Amino acid sequence: MDYPSKLALRLGIIAPVALFSSLAVASDYAMLPFAQIKLMDALVFLAGYFYGFYPGMAVATITWLIYGTFNPLGVAGFPLIAILIVGEMFYAIAGGFLGRKTRKGIGSLKIRPSSRNLTLGVVGMSCALLYDLWTNAAEGLIIWGTLEGAALRILTGIPFAIVHEVADFIIFFALVPPLIVIIGKLNAVRRVEV
Repeated sequence: MDYPSKLALRLGIIAPVALFSSLAVASDYAMLPFAQIKLMDALVFLAGYFYGFYPGMAVATITWLIYGTFNPLGVAGFPLIAILIVGEMFYAIAGGFLGRKTRKGIGSLKIRPSSRNLTLGVVGMSCALLYDLWTNAAEGLIIWGTLEGAALRILTGIPFAIVHEVADFIIFFALVPPLIVIIGKLNAVRRVEV
């Protein structure tokens, strides 16, 4: 591969990472009044779905570094910011896995729309559940330093977790499928032009 091709490949990843990160941060600020309801999770998933786990991971990291640092509700200092970033990577992993399977034709999402939407809704809800368990348990361990503290933090976080999981189910059910189609078409056009 010659140098211009490598540069085009890098730019072909950097630009979407910057775009998805900026959309995630902007949507987080726009949706600040709606606690636990964020488009960021879907955007990290979509970055992983179309560009792979590492670009999805980059979107998760950049988004949380910006949103977690410049948050009107307070700064997420270390180690909390690291915990949030790692938790957000569940979405990048799921997106990367489903995207790779779909591209290989193994787990094609070209099933009935209702089944596809339900599958993606369950994926979003499952990622939210993992995120909530991970972040609440880790935060409880940091604050209290015991497994009982982690369990207590998980229990006290249940109302927030339920809102987060239901919101992600709805977003992944209703918004992610059409976004997969739209972004897929835009990527196909971009590949022809490059």
